[in-house]
Amino acid sequence: MIFLQDVEELLPKNVIENDFFGEPEVRAKNKMFSGTKERRHWDRRELASDHLAQATNTLLERNGLDPKTDIDMILTNVSLPDEPFTGCGAVINKKIKGKIPHVYDIQNTGCISFVYLVEMAHTFMQAGKIKNALICVSQTAGARIFGQEDTRQLAQSAIPGDGCAVALVNNEKGHQFMEFVLNNNPDYSEDMYADYGEEKKWWEHRTHTGCVSFDEEKTGLIIARGNKLVPEAIYAACDKSRVKITDLDYLITNQPNKLFLRNWCEASLMKEDQHLNSFERYANLFGAAIPINLAEESKKGTFKEGDLICLAGFAHAGDFSGATVLKW
Repeated sequence: MIFLQDVEELLPKNVIENDFFGEPEVRAKNKMFSGTKERRHWDRRELASDHLAQATNTLLERNGLDPKTDIDMILTNVSLPDEPFTGCGAVINKKIKGKIPHVYDIQNTGCISFVYLVEMAHTFMQAGKIKNALICVSQTAGARIFGQEDTRQLAQSAIPGDGCAVALVNNEKGHQFMEFVLNNNPDYSEDMYADYGEEKKWWEHRTHTGCVSFDEEKTGLIIARGNKLVPEAIYAACDKSRVKITDLDYLITNQPNKLFLRNWCEASLMKEDQHLNSFERYANLFGAAIPINLAEESKKGTFKEGDLICLAGFAHAGDFSGATVLKW
């Protein structure tokens, strides 16, 4: 078994309002790029490893744990890494003064990375390799891609926001993750891509920052995929956990836009206040949305003993999707 012992979030101090971005008329007409009032951006000098180390230190101190002796694994997912070659797991290990032997930087799974990383830690626990793990997820692309002078005028740039969270999981005590459902759809793996203009690759000299693009002919299909993949994962996780969809008390998903949030809420037979999200305040937090919202709601005292919380979502253009049920 695997349990959530604690979770800590960290958000940028820099609040960005809608007037920072261009094309308000386009956003008003396109529900994919509207609905958020503000979001937060990291400063260009800030590093994901700094934020994740800070959140980790808070978490360890609160739980009375020593990074040199009490933690066995670090798993990270950072949307836009600090360095082109290395992940930040080893740097986090250094900054928290740890001696953690198992360190893995997982670049794929995007907006559903939290569920994938928890399940990965569970696999190591089942093999008897580890007892405690840190799940580190950071969204850095808001400022690094969508906050640049030549990209912030795009309608899509108003949607991403930055933030991070670290979860402490173990194999003995806490809030139990019941079952996991994980899906990979490789046929969709090239439908989201980075566009740098002038047919340039990201490593070549260019004058354009670049942005995230979708095949325009497949945009409608991607929306349909998201509306289908996430409810399917939610229902499958409930079936596997032997709970009814109506037994769920809360739903936490990634938060791409209000359209998806509304559709997933309705498909899960949830009331609006049961689908916990922070989209209007923090915008699309990519993979960090699930643990950030989980941390904030935990601190508010939203969850009571016995509550069933479904964590679900999909990544990129639908190449990854998944869900799990967490029993508080």
